[in-house]
Amino acid sequence: MTGTPLVQRARGRPRDSGKDQAIREAAWRILAERGFDGLTFESVAEMANCSRATLYRRYASKVELVSSVLYETSRSIEPTVPAEALPRDILIAHATAAALYMSDYRGQALLNLTTASFRLPELAAATENYGKNEREYYLRELRRLRPDASEATLAFACDTLIGGILYHATFRHRSLAPDEIAGLVDSAMALLAD
Repeated sequence: MTGTPLVQRARGRPRDSGKDQAIREAAWRILAERGFDGLTFESVAEMANCSRATLYRRYASKVELVSSVLYETSRSIEPTVPAEALPRDILIAHATAAALYMSDYRGQALLNLTTASFRLPELAAATENYGKNEREYYLRELRRLRPDASEATLAFACDTLIGGILYHATFRHRSLAPDEIAGLVDSAMALLAD
């Protein structure tokens, strides 16, 4: 991944990774159920069974919390692929992780974040930055497949792949089988053909 989350680590004792996971889980659930406006440090603290002070030590704002939740969740499900793997196999691995990422209540949370970002420029900037960084995984492999393709063509193929996953996982609330994910990858790769 290129880029880093907006959250900077403070000095002091190391964070409790179990608490970080509980905070992420609580934030996702609240975003899914109540949207960005319903996401408060108080509601996250209550659901994560921690104090508000714990959250304030980690995040300066709700947008910073959301940025961290997006980034850390991605890193927690990021596939490990061998360096010698073929671009298609890498695309399938990342598409499978994306389908997992967007599944269940997280899909609804992502839709709620998208809706809120239309009216909140700071949230829009954070989610756009996150999306740009995540797209680089796909674009890198698509470039390997077709180095002479225009950036517009690569972006269209990338967005078509991600959009297909988003549609099935988020809008239709259905899991994608491995052969379906491979089919989406192959369709995106076909868009690179002359």
